[in-house]
Amino acid sequence: MVALYVADPSAGLNTYYNCSSNVTCALPLYDPASRGKDNSEISVPWTYGTQNFELQCLSKHNLKLLALRTIIAWPLLMAIVVVFCSAIVSLVLKRMNTIERDVATMEKMNADLTAAKIAAEAADKAKSSFLATVSHEIRWVHRSP
Repeated sequence: MVALYVADPSAGLNTYYNCSSNVTCALPLYDPASRGKDNSEISVPWTYGTQNFELQCLSKHNLKLLALRTIIAWPLLMAIVVVFCSAIVSLVLKRMNTIERDVATMEKMNADLTAAKIAAEAADKAKSSFLATVSHEIRWVHRSP
C-alpha cells in the first residue's frame, strides 16, 4: 500500500515539488517499500480540504517478492559478514601463531648465542691461563742451568 499526495498543477507549486508543469505530480507520503512508481491495480482518491490524496494498492505477488527479499536479504548479509569476520579472525590468529613461533626461535637462538659466548670466554680464559703457565715454565727452565 502506498499513500500519495497529489499536487494541484494550478497551484503553481510543481517547480517547488520538482515536477514538470504539464504532468500531475504525486509525492509519496507513505511508501515503506519504495514502490510508488509501480503500476497500481486499485487506487482510491480522496480530498481533504483543498488537498488531494490517493491511496494505491499494489499487487500481492510483488509484496510476496518484497517479503521474501526482506526475509532472505538481511540474514544472508549477516551470514556474509560473519563469514568475512571469521576469515579475518582466522588470518589474524594464524599470523599471531607465526609471530609467536618466530619469537620463540629468536629467544632460543639468543640463549644458544649466550651459552656459546660464555663457553668462548671460558675457553679464552683457559687458553690465556695455559699460555701464562707454559710461558712461566719455559722461562723457569731456561734460567736454571
